[in-house]
This record gives sequence, structure tokens and C-alpha cells, in this order.
Amino acid sequence: MSTAAAVRALRAHVETWRPYTLWYVGLVGLAGAAVAGGPHHPWVLLSAWAAPTAGWLGGHYLGDYFDRHLDAGSKPHRPIPSSRLGAGTALWCGCAWFALLGVLAVLGGWGTTLAALLAGCGIVAYSRWFKARGIAGNLVRGALGAVALVYGALAAGLAPDRASAAPVLLALAVAFWSHDAMSNLVGALRDIDGDRAGGYRTLPVGRGVPFAVRTVLALYAVAIAAAVAAGLLAGRGARTAYLVTVLVVLLTGVVALAPLVRRRGGMPVVVALRAHSVLVVERVALASAAVGLGLGFAVQLALALPMVVLTWVAQRAMRARHELGPPVAGLTLATHSRVPVEDAR
Repeated sequence: MSTAAAVRALRAHVETWRPYTLWYVGLVGLAGAAVAGGPHHPWVLLSAWAAPTAGWLGGHYLGDYFDRHLDAGSKPHRPIPSSRLGAGTALWCGCAWFALLGVLAVLGGWGTTLAALLAGCGIVAYSRWFKARGIAGNLVRGALGAVALVYGALAAGLAPDRASAAPVLLALAVAFWSHDAMSNLVGALRDIDGDRAGGYRTLPVGRGVPFAVRTVLALYAVAIAAAVAAGLLAGRGARTAYLVTVLVVLLTGVVALAPLVRRRGGMPVVVALRAHSVLVVERVALASAAVGLGLGFAVQLALALPMVVLTWVAQRAMRARHELGPPVAGLTLATHSRVPVEDAR
């Protein structure tokens, strides 16, 4: 293989990884381990981060494999439809990442093994069947965040002296489930035309944009309420920094979702894409806040700052091209300072 071909193939794989979403799910798994209160051994914490991340990467490969025919019509620039990544290669890569998830899960015990099996089944079920079936698809996709949290908690184990850990974990599971379902639905608002053409009955396609936007707001309200409940149930030592972070998350969420409300009568792709680009950064802050509940505010900042920066930079470099293709690769997202003229009206 020539150097140019190798670089082209590597770029296709990196695009499939979606680096601007990569850091979130590992933080959720780490949060589960941190809040559970079991022994915070470095290898346990690393496994709580690495296993959900491996499942996330595997899910991207398999999702693109199952969506290859849909993408051929609506997003031909993506790695598989553009022939920069073979469909068989994507399938094998997805299975390889799932194999790594399986190894880590088995090493963690029966609890993590069952959680990994549930996550793997959920990823395949979403990509293969539920994605095209309205709110059911969003809820199945959202459940994967809750499973990642549970995986991390099972990896560490509940500490006998942390009586509040179980209700805090339950509240956080609801928060991440609702938030992930909501952000997935915002992604569906971005893909209405392609989904309709491909026969996918997503919520915006089946019930209309205004109904989908109202559902987004309801799911986000549940997510924030559950996140606040988790902070109130937690110990006093970590509560203040956590609740302040949740307030920042809420304000960022308002910035992300307000344009969807204003444009619900006719949703331009760029508006939904910008909203999702802000939510991708916002949820990193939410997950890092949950980590801080168990490991402290210093650890929260040490994780959140570089991961927010990495997410921001990756979006600026790759997001518009991956979602909309080369002709509009210079499109300004919500993380940019400029606003395209056609959308400033």
C-alpha cells in the first residue's frame, strides 16, 4: 500500500471514530466507578473508562456498516459509501472493538460481563432495527449511556460505607439516559431529509419537527432534574462544585436548544447541527461533574478541560465535513465565532 493510500485509509478510520464524541462515554463509565465508592485502583478506573470507549468505537463501525445503504443516498462522502473504507473492514473493526470490550468485561467479573452484553445488544439493536422506529430508537440509544454508568459502578463495586451511592447512581442513570436520548433526537432533526428518503420513520419524520422539538425539551428537563437530584443525594463535600457545574451545563443547554425552538416551523440542517455540536461539548462537562462527585473537583477539572478542548478542536476540524460533505466543509458550527449570511436572518 502506498503512503497516500495508507493516509487515506487512516483518515477514513479516524472519521469513523468521530473524535469529537469519543471522550464522553468513557467519562460516564469512569463516573460510575467514582460514585460507586469501591476501591479506586488505577486499573479499575482505567477499565471503567476503556470498556465503554471500546464499545463506543465498535458501535460507530457497526452503525456505519448498517447505515451504509442509507448513507449512500444522503451522505455519499462518508467513509463506506465513498469506498475509502470497505464495508467488510468496518464490520471486522466493529467486531474487534467489541472483542476488546468483552475481554475487559470478563476480567471485571459477572456484573461487568452482563452489562457489556446488554450494551452490545443495545448497540446492534439500535443500529439494525430501532433507529428507524421513532422514539423507541432514541430511548434505546439513550440507554447506552446509562449502561456505561452501570458498567463503571460494577467494575468498582459499591463501598459498604457509601449508603448514598445507589440512589445517586440511579439518579445519574436517569440523567444520562434522558440526555443521550435527547441529543440523539437532535441528531435526527439534522437528518430529516435523508431519513425520509431512506424510509426511516424517526420522530421528526413520523410526527413532525414541532413535536420532536417538544420531546427534546421534555427529555432535557428530565435529564437536568435527575442530575440535580443526584447532587442533592450526594455527600456535602462534593455537592457544591457539582451543582455549580450542572448550572453551567443547563445554561449551555439553553444556548444549544433555543435555536431549535425558534426554527421549529422549518428546521434548517445547519441549525440542528449547531445545536448538536454544543450538546456534544456540554455533555462532556456533565459527565466530568459526575466524576467529580466521587473523585473530587480537582480531578473533574483535570479531565474536563483537556477533553472539552479536544472535543472543540475535533469538531472544528472534522464535524461539518463528516456530516455535510466537502462542498460545505467550511460551514461554521456553533463552536465557531462567525455566522453564515444565509442563516443570520
